Amino acid sequence: MQQSSPSQLTRYVVRTGDVEAKTFDWGHITWLDNAELTGSETLTVGIVVIEPGKSNPEHYHPNCDETLLLLEGELVHTVGDESYTLGAGDLIHIPAGVRHRATNTGNAPAKMVVSYNTGRRGFVSVS
Repeated sequence: MQQSSPSQLTRYVVRTGDVEAKTFDWGHITWLDNAELTGSETLTVGIVVIEPGKSNPEHYHPNCDETLLLLEGELVHTVGDESYTLGAGDLIHIPAGVRHRATNTGNAPAKMVVSYNTGRRGFVSVS
């Protein structure tokens, strides 16, 4: 895997107001760092919001690990056959290839930072 160096990056600063959120029936994702936005081949970072009572689709990432840091709200995150209850400040790490999904079990939007150890995150829906 090729490592990004400062000379390979096309952008150092990404402002949330300069990028468009991708909207879904369960919430939205705002990508802030990836190969497309900054030229990084080693990192993807975004802000995800899941609305109360909603879930993202069950899925996995064939080419990367994922970490999710819950900033606000409550989630039940199902990883394989196990479920974990998360509150603000909790982090979950999902290895590459492991199916997972997050469900907002609270009454307010769940806001989180997600990151992946590649600039080109793969996504495979299984639901």
